[in-house]
Amino acid sequence: MNATIITIGDELLIGQTIDTNSAFIARQFNKIGVSIRQRMAIADDALEIVRWLEFGLKESDIIVFTGGLGPTKDDITKKTFAKYFGVDMKRDEDTYNHVKHIFESRNRPFLEINEQQADIPANGEVLFNNMGTAPGMWFEIDGKIVISLPGVPFEMEFLMTERVIPKIFAKQYATPLYYRHIQTASMGESFLATKIEDIENELPATVKLAYLPSIFRVNLRLSGHENDKTLIDSYFEKIKDTLADYIYGFTEQSVFEHLFYKLKQKNATISFAESCTGGFLANALTEFSGASDIFKGSYIVYSDAWKAQILGVDSHIIEKHSVYSPECVADMHRALLEKSGANYAIATSGIVEPTTHSNKVEAYIAVGNRERVLIKKIDLIYNRSKNKEAIAISACFYLLKEFFGE
Repeated sequence: MNATIITIGDELLIGQTIDTNSAFIARQFNKIGVSIRQRMAIADDALEIVRWLEFGLKESDIIVFTGGLGPTKDDITKKTFAKYFGVDMKRDEDTYNHVKHIFESRNRPFLEINEQQADIPANGEVLFNNMGTAPGMWFEIDGKIVISLPGVPFEMEFLMTERVIPKIFAKQYATPLYYRHIQTASMGESFLATKIEDIENELPATVKLAYLPSIFRVNLRLSGHENDKTLIDSYFEKIKDTLADYIYGFTEQSVFEHLFYKLKQKNATISFAESCTGGFLANALTEFSGASDIFKGSYIVYSDAWKAQILGVDSHIIEKHSVYSPECVADMHRALLEKSGANYAIATSGIVEPTTHSNKVEAYIAVGNRERVLIKKIDLIYNRSKNKEAIAISACFYLLKEFFGE
C-alpha cells in the first residue's frame, strides 16, 4: 500500500510552524510497509482541501490529513469533507461526554462551539482522542482510506500509534517490515559504501540497504518484509563483521543514548570538562531520564584562566603547548577525574571556526578513566554549531569503542 500525507495550515506555509507531523506519520507507515507517495502542506482553504483530497484518492491507497479540526472558524476540514461527501454531520456521544468532562473538570464554560467538536461527517468513523477535544476521523471511499487527524502533534501521535496503525493491521491492509540497524561513526558514507560494495552487490531485490548520514556518523539500515528475516540477518552479520572498527551500536539510539545505557548497565559514572563544546555533552546526556544516576557534572571552562583556576589544569602546560593541544586536554582529563570522582571522563578543547588568529578548525578530545586515557585530534568541516556536535559525538564514540568494547 502507499499513502499521501497532507498537512493543513497557513502557519506551515509561512514557516511560522515547522511541520513535524508528516515526518512522524511517514515513520509510522514505513514501519508497517506502507510507502509514502507524496507529502505536502496546504492552506486552510476548502478548495485546496478538496483538490488534494481528489488527488490523493487517485494516487494513493491511504490519504492522511492533519489540521483544521479545532473549534474556530478557520478550522474547516470537517465541514469541507461533509460537503464533498454530500452528507450531514452526526454527533458522537462518547466524544461529546469526553469534551464536556474536560471543560467541566477545568471549571470552564462548555459552549456550543465546543459541543461541535463531537460532530463528524455522517459517513465517517470516530477515532477517539483521549488526548484532546478533536476526534480523528476514518473514511472508506471506493476501497481507499481517508484519515483526518488533529494538527496538535501529541494528539496526532497518540491517534496514529493507538488508533490508526492498529486499525490498518486489524483490516489486514499492511504487513510489518523487518529492520536491522548498524550505527557507525568516524567515517563517511562513501568510505563505508566502498568497504561493503561486494556485500551490497549481492543483496536481492527484496532486501534494501539505506545509508542515513548525519554529523560524524552514518546509520545503515537493512529492511525487507518479515518473511525475509533470515536473509536480512545473514547480510547484517556480513556487514557487521566488515565494519567492526566503525560500529558503536545496532539500534536507532543516538551515540549519546547508547553511552547513557552502557554507563547504566555498568553502574558507572561520567563527568565532562568542556571548552569548545560549551556544554553540548552535558545537555545531550541529561536528555535521558535517570541521568542523575550516571552523570556527575560538567565543567564548562571556556577561558584559559578558568581551565587553570577552576578545573586545575597545570598553567605551565597551557603556556608551553596552548589550550588547543593534546597535552592540554590530557591534563583537563586528569584534573576532571580528580575533582569529580567519576569513573569515566571526557575533555574537549579546540577551535570550531576560523578566527583572525588562526585558520585551523580542529579539536582535541581526551576520553577514558584513571587507568588509561585516549587522546584524539578531530578535524572539523562544518559550521560552528555542527562542529560542536561532531566533537561531542566523536568523544562518545571513542569512549564506547575503546573502553566499553563496542
